[in-house]
Amino acid sequence: MRGLTRVVRELWIVLRSLWVNLVLFGLLLVAAAGAMRAFGCYPGATFHELVVDALYMARLESVPTSGPGCVIPFLVFIMPLLTLLVLGEGALRVAAIFLGRKQHRQEWERLMAGTLSGHIVLCGAGELGRTLLAELLRHDPNAEVVVVDIHPDVIEELGVSAPDLHHIHGDMMAVETLRAANVGSACTVLFVSGSDIHNLEAASKALRLNPEAQVWVRLGHIHLSEMLGANARPNLHFFSPYEQAAKALAGELAGRART
Repeated sequence: MRGLTRVVRELWIVLRSLWVNLVLFGLLLVAAAGAMRAFGCYPGATFHELVVDALYMARLESVPTSGPGCVIPFLVFIMPLLTLLVLGEGALRVAAIFLGRKQHRQEWERLMAGTLSGHIVLCGAGELGRTLLAELLRHDPNAEVVVVDIHPDVIEELGVSAPDLHHIHGDMMAVETLRAANVGSACTVLFVSGSDIHNLEAASKALRLNPEAQVWVRLGHIHLSEMLGANARPNLHFFSPYEQAAKALAGELAGRART
């Protein structure tokens, strides 16, 4: 089932990448039908039938000549060329991305993250982040997790693999990076870097992108977490930077996912 879901997501990426080309192709058919109507080709045909004739021309299928002598032959000649230009460019672009996804891994990872919904975003892959990720995958090997970290090969360094584990290379304090991780559609966002200030700043940006997400922030200063916790939003949580806290948090998140 997971494999099928991944295939559907990859197909969605292909269709989403091609939508401009498909719209342009549709406009090309409408323009050709409009030209045939303007020059009086096929007088008894409806506009819908003229669009179908334009589609036949684009597919190199023969159509009867009607109207001024040069209009239909010109469209029969030009429509396949324009179709090849419009759809061929999109197909080549998508093929380059899809077939070269290992070489262009970061671009592909951003595209895959954009298809997720209700996933977990883990910002920071230091010692605490690695422990938390390992625990999350131990509880659910098929968990949908997006790791945000400035190191380009962090997944390989972690030595973990999962069907829906993705990495966004970037600074978690940058709104663009959080958008690339699809924070707006995430159910849970975790900030576990070694800097309390960076975690808090990034958390505030994540809450602006997704006010409904459950946001967990690692804070090393106990008094700071107590002070902030008194006035925190109900979906903003703080936890300590210790391995046991990470394991307990992973267990709690896994329990919530099952309910």
